Amino acid sequence: MSDLPKLIQCPNCSSAAIDNYCSNCGQKIYQKHFTLKGFLAVVGNALNMERGFIYTLVWLFRNPGKVVDDYLRGKTKPYINPLNYILVICGAYAFLMLSLNIYDTGVETTSHFIGTDQQTSSPEAMEFQEKLTGIIKGYMNLLPVLMLPFASLISKWCFRRKKLYYGEHLILNTYIFAQSILITVILAPFIFIIPALLPSFTSVSFCITLFYFTYAFHSYFKRSIFSAVAGTLAVYIGGIISFVLLVSIILTIIVLITKWPL
Repeated sequence: MSDLPKLIQCPNCSSAAIDNYCSNCGQKIYQKHFTLKGFLAVVGNALNMERGFIYTLVWLFRNPGKVVDDYLRGKTKPYINPLNYILVICGAYAFLMLSLNIYDTGVETTSHFIGTDQQTSSPEAMEFQEKLTGIIKGYMNLLPVLMLPFASLISKWCFRRKKLYYGEHLILNTYIFAQSILITVILAPFIFIIPALLPSFTSVSFCITLFYFTYAFHSYFKRSIFSAVAGTLAVYIGGIISFVLLVSIILTIIVLITKWPL
């Protein structure tokens, strides 16, 4: 990288206390232009196996309890921010679910299984379901994030002996939700190889998600497998049900107030 005009203050916060990093806000101080070599260095940092996204990804598979424990004890530098982590993964998740038709197939399979498909539902119910599906598709990348407050309330109660604050449960569940979604993202491309997997993909993904939650809770809370399984069912399924109930109530209120046609 060729030299830039020497900086005398942080370009982010204007503090004069700078060296390689700003001592006030932590901004890295770049004194050179970004050449190709500099760009490759940035890419190398992104793929760093000792900190950041890849490091977090690997260790959430190897030992999720260590990642959560480190982060809650203040050792945050090696790991990507949990909210940034889940947002990146959810973006990839939403793209694959919609582009590979996984979501629509899963809805059709579930509707047929519980007897709410087009052959048994009224036209009004089908129209409402289509509107709801459209909303879900539009915000699919944010739905897991919106479920976190509900899941964290349940995990705070289920694992209350650990005496974690609610905010700590939010961090815990953000990492676990993100990694479970990442598993789905990793598995999704196999549909290209084995198209016959599509109808059962949602069920397989759901089972793997429950397995990872159990593994993560067991790793961090050091509880028995039975307790971890019970906590998984309560947190994951309870979080989904709580979120769906709240959304249903909100939609019902909107319908009643605006007389939105079903």
